[in-house]
Amino acid sequence: MAIPLLQTKLYIPPIRPELVPRPRLIERLNAGLLRQRKLTLVSAPAGYGKTTLANAWVRSIDRPFAWISLDAGDNEPVRFLSYLVAAFRQVDADIGQEVQRLLQAPQLPPVEPLLTELINDVATRPSPLALVLDDYHTITEPGVHEAVRFLLERQPPQMHLVISSRQDPPLPLSRLRGRAQVTEIRQRDLRFTIEEATTFLNRAMGLNLETSQVAALDAQTEGWIAGLQMAAFALQSRIASGETDSVPRFIDRFSGRHHFVLDYLTDEVLERQPEPIHEFLLRTCILERMCGALCDVLAVQAAEDESRPTSSQQVLEHLQQANLFVVPLDDERKWYRYHRLFAELLRARLRETGPDQVPRLHLRAATWYEQNDLPAEAVHHALAIPDFDLAAGVIERAILKVSTWSSVSTATFLGWLSALPDEVVQARPWLRLFASRVLYVSGQREVAEHTLRKLEHSLREGPALPDAEEILALAVSDRASHAAVRGDVQQAIQFARQALAQLPQDEIKTRIRATSILGLSSLRAGDVEEAHQAFSEAIAAIQAAGMGFAAVPLICNLADVQFVRGQLRQAIQTCERAIQLGTVDGTLIQPVGYAYLELGKILYEQNDLSSAEEQLLKGLELLNQGQITIGLETGYAVLAQTRLARGNAETGLEAIEQAVRITQGNDIARLAVQTSAYQARMWLAQGRLDLAVRWARDYQESDEAEYLREFEDLTLARVLLAQGDPAQAQSLLDTLLESAEAAGRMGVVIEALALRALAQQATGEGDSALEALGHALEMAEPEGYVRVFVDAGQPMAELLQDALARGLAVDYAKKLLDAFQPPGPRQPHPDFTRPPAQQAALIEPLTDREIEVLQCLAEGLSNAEIAQRLFISLPTVKSHTRNIYGKLDVHDRKAAVAQARALGILPPR
Repeated sequence: MAIPLLQTKLYIPPIRPELVPRPRLIERLNAGLLRQRKLTLVSAPAGYGKTTLANAWVRSIDRPFAWISLDAGDNEPVRFLSYLVAAFRQVDADIGQEVQRLLQAPQLPPVEPLLTELINDVATRPSPLALVLDDYHTITEPGVHEAVRFLLERQPPQMHLVISSRQDPPLPLSRLRGRAQVTEIRQRDLRFTIEEATTFLNRAMGLNLETSQVAALDAQTEGWIAGLQMAAFALQSRIASGETDSVPRFIDRFSGRHHFVLDYLTDEVLERQPEPIHEFLLRTCILERMCGALCDVLAVQAAEDESRPTSSQQVLEHLQQANLFVVPLDDERKWYRYHRLFAELLRARLRETGPDQVPRLHLRAATWYEQNDLPAEAVHHALAIPDFDLAAGVIERAILKVSTWSSVSTATFLGWLSALPDEVVQARPWLRLFASRVLYVSGQREVAEHTLRKLEHSLREGPALPDAEEILALAVSDRASHAAVRGDVQQAIQFARQALAQLPQDEIKTRIRATSILGLSSLRAGDVEEAHQAFSEAIAAIQAAGMGFAAVPLICNLADVQFVRGQLRQAIQTCERAIQLGTVDGTLIQPVGYAYLELGKILYEQNDLSSAEEQLLKGLELLNQGQITIGLETGYAVLAQTRLARGNAETGLEAIEQAVRITQGNDIARLAVQTSAYQARMWLAQGRLDLAVRWARDYQESDEAEYLREFEDLTLARVLLAQGDPAQAQSLLDTLLESAEAAGRMGVVIEALALRALAQQATGEGDSALEALGHALEMAEPEGYVRVFVDAGQPMAELLQDALARGLAVDYAKKLLDAFQPPGPRQPHPDFTRPPAQQAALIEPLTDREIEVLQCLAEGLSNAEIAQRLFISLPTVKSHTRNIYGKLDVHDRKAAVAQARALGILPPR
């Protein structure tokens, strides 16, 4: 679900009437733009006119600009990226369409691929643009800093980044300076000169000060613009009240550094306001942003005479016209904010003069924000009271209102939870349920399970609650889901059925969830009929409820059921149905990645290896974008098989290593066992029998599991055959065949029959072997099976020759024997062709993968970008890079590319 964005953060502040022209600074900024520097940094303490200068400059340059007024709430990567995309799209609606869609996914995608997509969009623009990040000092989150660093380092020439901040951002400024890629405007540059101070005080503020008086104020404030502005307001007040004689005395007394001047100016400015205005300022200073309706709740004005404003909107307009530190945030003058320094002064005064008002004002603000569907701001003010019960209630109501916990980001929700005392959370069952979910998603699985168990116990043993049955059913469904992921399928089935029994028929969404978990658990238990029925019911219910593309993951599960049944052609059609349903406004939703992975697995089995790799890469890209980790390991494992079958052993090894890393990160034993079986099959294909035998020994010593391990057991049978133990292999296969045939898992039956034929051939039972093979061929031919036979190696080729001689499935046997031919040479990289003798000068030639990495280096890609393009890990990229340097006898990227061009490994520029 999309994060609500405050559009006023994307508006550039209007030019103030008291703007002082600053041509000396504008010229410096223009010079940096002319020299195509990457960054303009305006860095100085508060009150030096940073925003005003950036505002005036970007309005004067001949290019469109995107503007974001940052605040502390943007210290969350998803929120920051959402505003970044929104800002760019105000300039060009074609920028960030895909990224905007990905940011609305239930799970947060990785940041770098999103930024890469965004940068690529900007790079397609024919004309340049500027991006302004104002008030960058409010950003403290390392993840956001890293995103900006990535954007800065990879930005295309069409883009120029402008940052305004009270302190230097943690960016590579030294390197940028060394490369002359940054224009810096600092405190010493921003200080008003005598001429600028004169213009400001006498022309903009309407004072008639002598040159010596201007010079005195300028010297005493050290050109600090905010100090001069507050001094001007105080002087205006004195002159308006007829106290012209006191002006020289005021100027003489106006001295000291910032922290001395602030208290003095508070008295001189704030205390000289009429009482209604003074009261309004104090009552509304707790707000980060304000509008008339919100201020009406905090400060009701009483009319003293007809000339004074009586509504909050009128007061805001009056404050703006009076230049009293109020900044309009949009062109309609609906939203405003106080100058931050002035707001800090007001808040300090409020704490001194009316500390008892502070919690009441925060309470009113929290109530207004909640009523206006702004829960994040409501929680902020509730916690500021602090009223933890109120905050918990706001959080709970917000989640229930949108009917899904995923509308609140994990980081935000965890932050809220950490701010609430445990006893407050424990008193609210809905909050505890959603807390367990966000803990589970964030990787704290044991804590999440413990939270659910405690919740169930309290609901069953404690006093009756209005929503107890519904919450209990949801908790049981969650526990079923957790058990299914672990592989505790019987427990998962039990929990899912328990939830369905407890739920009313009209609880559609929860029933769909429980039914889908029942289907998944049944599939892993081997009951394909129950799984097919459960998935079909859940899909039908989703479509009947009008939720459309939410059925995509379940349709992919249905395709997997068909794969297990041996119905490859039907599974392809089901995958195509999932892709069609998951294409929304021409864009694929991330769960469609599962359909592409399933397609890749089927196409691999049918020996369409090129198409299989293409589909697998599509699926992996979509799931990675959505940070969907469950299922990635299988995708990479099948990709490894596919690449190996195509003759690309090196890239296949990288893919299986990636699968292993993912299972280690997920810490789910079931997936680790499955991935290790894929790895063992690759070792067999490579002739590394020792490693495969070691896997088989470890697997046989592993604990029994509730879920079916047919893939792993079939792998074990392959190892036993390769090891020369056909009797034990046949015993295992007979057991597998009996259970698989009874349950209709015909894909397993085909593989088991093929392997049993090899076992019987090895024990001299030639006729029985051909009978088993003939049965396997009869079932496999209509669905186009190939790899199940080819991956069995040369013994299967010999057995197929015998079958051909006996006239068994002649055409099909010929097709399979043709597939045993070794794969042809790899096609050259599409971006370049290597001359035949190009590596002759190297003692050790570069591998194909190293040449691919080298080409990426020549394109200027970062290690992370190379890993993403080639679907390998970051450590693997670094390893290849070190190998390239060693073979080319160089020490850095630039030298490596130059040497490769000189040797003809890469084409000349």
